[in-house]
Amino acid sequence: MKSNTKHIALISLGVMAGGTLAAIPFSHLPWVRFLQSGFEAGLVGGLADWFAVTALFRHPLGIPIPHTALLPKNRQRITKALVETVQNDLLSKDSIRAKLDQFSISARLLDGLEQYLDSEETKQTLTALTRHAVREVPLAPLVPVLERTIRDWAGSLDTRQLLARVLDYGFSQKWDEKAFDYALDLVERLVIQKQTADKLGEMAAQALQHFQTNGFMQFALNAFVGFVSEEKLGSTIQQFLLLRIAELGLPDNSTRMALLQTLRSKLSELPGKDETIAALDQWKQGLLDPLDLASVLEKTLEQLRGRLLAYMESEAFADEVLIPLLRQGLRKIRDDRELVERMETFIHDKLAEWVENNHHRIGQLIEENLNRYDNESLIALMEDKLGRDLQWIRVNGAVCGFLIGLVLHGVRLLAGFF
Repeated sequence: MKSNTKHIALISLGVMAGGTLAAIPFSHLPWVRFLQSGFEAGLVGGLADWFAVTALFRHPLGIPIPHTALLPKNRQRITKALVETVQNDLLSKDSIRAKLDQFSISARLLDGLEQYLDSEETKQTLTALTRHAVREVPLAPLVPVLERTIRDWAGSLDTRQLLARVLDYGFSQKWDEKAFDYALDLVERLVIQKQTADKLGEMAAQALQHFQTNGFMQFALNAFVGFVSEEKLGSTIQQFLLLRIAELGLPDNSTRMALLQTLRSKLSELPGKDETIAALDQWKQGLLDPLDLASVLEKTLEQLRGRLLAYMESEAFADEVLIPLLRQGLRKIRDDRELVERMETFIHDKLAEWVENNHHRIGQLIEENLNRYDNESLIALMEDKLGRDLQWIRVNGAVCGFLIGLVLHGVRLLAGFF
């Protein structure tokens, strides 16, 4: 309660009382009697309103006059009336639901979340939550799932189509020519060795010695074998093979092109051969069996988690990945009007359900808060909040009484005059 308002009320009452007393010695004067009537009526009005205001909270002058100290005596009934008024009228279920229906909660929620993403605190919090989630995700349940997925994927591959694509890609990349050249290089390395030449000479000499013909040809052959040594034969054959190998390495060599064409033709026929596909299917099914796929997957997932956690420690993760990803997700949700409408309906339904289930708590809360105060504390609180206006009632009572007293005295004078 404002102290100056209480002082004004006391002053108004004091003025009326002082005016009444001051007018008694001069009451024989007509104009003094006129003012005296106003002061007396103002004094009565001020005292009556003081009594009424005081009677709300306590006994006037401490005297237990009936129907005074109304609030302490009727506290339970007043509390019940206040609770029912607030709960059933001011904050009824229908009024709360009607007020909630005026708000687009989902839109405001999405806008608030998007604005919240710009703060540094949000970035740190979301990054910490994401790191914690990645760190705590159990990998063991994922391993069997991934293993089955990989095996199912491998089994579902079309071997015939896959082989055809591999061959087409290999031909486009000239793998056949590279393989052919690699084979020529291996043969050349083998042929160029001295032990190879010696072995070729030995094999050629043995072959000539066992070669049988008739007449002069046999004589000439025997003479040639006796004239040429194994070393000479080996060297000759070696040079011959190296020359042929060098010729096959030339890109425009006709023999080379014919061999490559034959190789490509034979390879191109493989996808059409059922026995080849069956063999590849069998190989494909057993390809993963020797591998400890579960162990490999577990180690791989642990490595991936470690690298991901290391990347999350950098500022780039929040600025370049996490926040843009969340912002993009929020915008997609906002652009999906059907989804937003479903969200809005869901939120309103849940809020309506919550209001329905917890509306009675409003009255409980009010009652619990009121019961925290004893009578004196509650009266002090109400006087502090309402006392200013109540003191003006006293001022108005004194002023109105004064005016009414003047009017009544004037009426008496007019009545006596007539």
